[in-house]
This record gives sequence, structure tokens and C-alpha cells, in this order.
Amino acid sequence: MCTLQALFAVLYIIMFFTQHGKWGYAIFVFCLFFCVGGSFSLIPAVTIRTFGNQFCTANYGLVFTSGVVGALLNILILNLTINHGMSHQHVQWIIAAFLVAGFINSTFFKVSSQI
Repeated sequence: MCTLQALFAVLYIIMFFTQHGKWGYAIFVFCLFFCVGGSFSLIPAVTIRTFGNQFCTANYGLVFTSGVVGALLNILILNLTINHGMSHQHVQWIIAAFLVAGFINSTFFKVSSQI
């Protein structure tokens, strides 16, 4: 999971600094969606490993619902930043910073799986 987050962050940052045509853009988008799909397939296993088997369905529901909350907050932050004069490049740096912070959080701050 940490590897997928790191790969997603690196691809997202590199994507905006490279000059590419239609095929290069398609390859970057394919790789980004590969990371997203990989995360969705690993979330159940990570949830069970982190929180245990006892309440795995409720915990998985909460973890999966957090994606909805994150998407709504993403839209709100994006609208606020662009409407207040920030350029798209500044917004991309903010998103990249959050991706790196998520990678650091999931790598170094592990939860004990004993409940």
C-alpha cells in the first residue's frame, strides 16, 4: 500500500513537469489509475490487518466511506483555491504535498493490530 502511494505521488509530480503528447498522457493516466485500482484491491486486507477480524465489515465500511468524504473535501478545497486566484500549478503542489504526507503517515505511523 505504501509503495502504491509513493508511486502515485511520484507519477503525479512528474506528470506535470514532462512534455508529452497524447500517448505520453495516456500512459501517465494508465499508471495513475493502476495505483488507484491497486489501492482499492488492497484496502480490505489492510483494514483487517490493522483493525483485526472482529469488526472487519464495520471498519471496512468506515474506511471505504472516507473516500466519499475525501472527494467532497477535495472539490471544496479545489474550488476555494482556484476561485481565490491560485493557479492550477499551486493546487497541484498542494495535492502532491498531501500525497507525500499520506505516504509518510502510512509508512512511519503504524497502528498495532492487537485489539
